[in-house]
Amino acid sequence: MRAAASRVLADELPEEFSGPVAYSDRWLWIVLGLLVLVLVYYVAAWWFTRAPKPATIARPRVDVPTVRERHLQRIDEVVAQVRAGDLEPRAGHQQLSDVVRSFVAEVTTLPARTMALADFRHRAPEALVAAIELMYPPEFAPDDTIARDRFEDAAGQARQLVGTWQGGDV
Repeated sequence: MRAAASRVLADELPEEFSGPVAYSDRWLWIVLGLLVLVLVYYVAAWWFTRAPKPATIARPRVDVPTVRERHLQRIDEVVAQVRAGDLEPRAGHQQLSDVVRSFVAEVTTLPARTMALADFRHRAPEALVAAIELMYPPEFAPDDTIARDRFEDAAGQARQLVGTWQGGDV
């Protein structure tokens, strides 16, 4: 009897009514796509704004004590020439810079001989940057006043840098 009643009831319903309808699969894919886009955005934001890796300076196989001794002798020669008046202080700064760059180039893979001050600031250890920054202005100054005033400090810094260099770190 019930089956007959439901059949009659179904016949009485207008055609515009129908049973429950599921959501379209299209909406599921749209939501999943948006979630993936948000995830990609956060990964990209993290990737492009992360701190750069610190520069590592590898040390080639070289006898560092021998190289250090040779460069310390060169520093002493330059200081003696400047003190004796055989070499202008400006040229002394240039030679000190050359000695320090030569030493760093021999004991590391850093191309110190061809690097500008900005390159040193970007890639070199702090003590090396400080030494080069001290020697840089007098090397290019038009008069010898700055070079004369800073020469002893630059020579001491060069001597300390070469004497205490421990491979990649200073």
